[in-house]
Amino acid sequence: MKDGEYKNYFANRELSFLNFNKRVLEESADKSVPLLERFKFISIFHSNLDEFYMIRVGSLYEKSLLKDDGLNDNKTGWSPDKQLREIFRATKELYVEADKMFWNAAALLDEKNIKYCKFDGLKENERKWLKNYFRREIMPLLSPQIIDSKHPFPHLFNKQIYIILELIHENKNSYGIISQNKNIDRIIKIPAKDKEYKYILSEDVIYKYAKELFKKHKVLSKFLIRITRNADITVEDSFSDYESYNSNIDYRTYMNDILKKRGKLAPVRLELNNAYKNRINALKKYLCPKLNIREDQVFISNAPLDQNFIFEIKEKIEKTGELNELLADDMLYPAINPVSPDKINAISSVIKTIETGREDIFLHFPRHTIKSYLKLLEEAVYDPDTVGVKITLYRLSENSQIINYLCSLAEMGKDVTAVVELQARFDEENNINWSKRLEEAGCNVIYGIDGYKIHSKITLITKKSGNDIKYITHLGTGNYNEKTAKLYTDVGIITSDTNIGKDALKFFNSITTSDPTDDYSCLLVAPLQFKSEIIKFINEEIENVRAGKSGYIKLKMNSLTDKAIIEELVKASQNGVKVDLLIRGICCLLPGIKDKTENIRVVSIVGRFLEHSRIFIFGKDKVYISSADLMTRNTTRRLEIAAPVFDEKIKAELEKIFDLYFKDNVKSRELCSNGTYKKIDGVFENYIDAQDKLFVNVK
Repeated sequence: MKDGEYKNYFANRELSFLNFNKRVLEESADKSVPLLERFKFISIFHSNLDEFYMIRVGSLYEKSLLKDDGLNDNKTGWSPDKQLREIFRATKELYVEADKMFWNAAALLDEKNIKYCKFDGLKENERKWLKNYFRREIMPLLSPQIIDSKHPFPHLFNKQIYIILELIHENKNSYGIISQNKNIDRIIKIPAKDKEYKYILSEDVIYKYAKELFKKHKVLSKFLIRITRNADITVEDSFSDYESYNSNIDYRTYMNDILKKRGKLAPVRLELNNAYKNRINALKKYLCPKLNIREDQVFISNAPLDQNFIFEIKEKIEKTGELNELLADDMLYPAINPVSPDKINAISSVIKTIETGREDIFLHFPRHTIKSYLKLLEEAVYDPDTVGVKITLYRLSENSQIINYLCSLAEMGKDVTAVVELQARFDEENNINWSKRLEEAGCNVIYGIDGYKIHSKITLITKKSGNDIKYITHLGTGNYNEKTAKLYTDVGIITSDTNIGKDALKFFNSITTSDPTDDYSCLLVAPLQFKSEIIKFINEEIENVRAGKSGYIKLKMNSLTDKAIIEELVKASQNGVKVDLLIRGICCLLPGIKDKTENIRVVSIVGRFLEHSRIFIFGKDKVYISSADLMTRNTTRRLEIAAPVFDEKIKAELEKIFDLYFKDNVKSRELCSNGTYKKIDGVFENYIDAQDKLFVNVK
């Protein structure tokens, strides 16, 4: 198809992501956000951008080499190469904004006596101290290398910072390179007066004294550089080939091998600082052929190239006990104190509450504590009627109490099946290690079904008393992760509903027998049934309007990219169905286009907590919570679950939550028909920050 044949209500996925990341960056300029938190949003922006380049740009780069029209974006018709050009153009604009945001935040923190130092601003005694520190603590750990015929250009590791020097000796030009050794503390605290925290980054110190490592050479220029490598490996296709040659190798061993290959994939981005501006072009001409990248893949910054250190600042200050009073007063978000759900308290039994009551238990993180779910697992360990527990595991916290309980369940003789997703992006190594521990404890560990990621969030507890079999099921929108339960907004239900329990058992059996099914009475399960049911629900709302009734659709998710579902939502809009979409990140549907999407409104909220819950509401009766976004990968290439909410009180609570988000006039940004987002302008009698009302100042 030609570009003109594509619908004008589609937006490109990659540019939509960059637009989302711009909204993240904008939080660093919001004066209502505490200062150190604003600094952290800049770090989050860069971390998002790193992952975007490793995965999305990496994948597009591989596709661009194939020159196959079948790989064009199915919504805009853009080729991979055109998408890359647009990404690089938009990214360069974002770098300018990000640099400005960094230095603005750094200046404000400086006023609060948290000082990020550069050498030209240091006193003579501080420079002398750093020079001694460099020679004593840093220099012995460095491995400088000249680059010439006998010292070939080295392998540059993904996201590692290097100092590269343009050198001359006896009229012979060459380059030298120094790696920022990972064993060197990145944040160096400079001795300072009381109630002042001054620090410098180790790469700035190495950069300053790099000449000492190449003493016989004259330095013509020097730069800090950092590369990003493609990390997108097609695991399943590769495994089929791998398995044919290594029939005795299991999937976990294969994934270990895959992780080793990731660091050797092609570079897709080069970042460098803008020192020696008159020599930047010369450096590009030297490095681009070495890295096999184009010059439009080079990005220049005047801020630190890796801003993960920002998260360490708070921890380091707290460890030393300095500035604690200042941090507590106005630098950080106020602490929240998660509570137990209304039906659960410190002494009540979760199992007895769910078995004897007629209502389900609703969990809403981070308002509620994950301890209620943990208590459910703990009780199952010692409950004589519990015969088995089945669970899906995608991303786990570093010190997972959930793993401890699963191991205890197995050691107590319960039948434990843990479906561990080894392809959870950038958590592969953690999950490999957790799977080993679970196996050692006696759990049955499954890695899923060929061709599909396991992204569902479900726990099934099976109980047997005499001849009576009962089920307790937990279904949620977020990972079984104690850390993210304090940072992400997620919802879940614990239910003893028999039909849901039986469906949950079918779901797990479909995984353990490698036989996906669509035979469910109430759960919606991808890839065979989920998408068709969502489309059916959309069309039911269309029929309601045609019959003279009201029709509305409310969907909350992280991202919307599935073309078929977007087309159905457009059809709903054209037929008078009101569609409200609360989408934090990527949205490939443009609202407000005449005769197409006039009845669709799209809102995004970026705030203190990562909006992660997926809530689907159709008309007055159908309310679902889901592990899935409405993205093609979720609807066709993953095992996902959308669970119906039968409890009327929980239905009402979810409606209330959704409506509150749409009343937000503090953090809300609305998507315009041209693809840009605008903050809601105006003077309001009451400012409504939905996250604040739901999780901080709960009444």
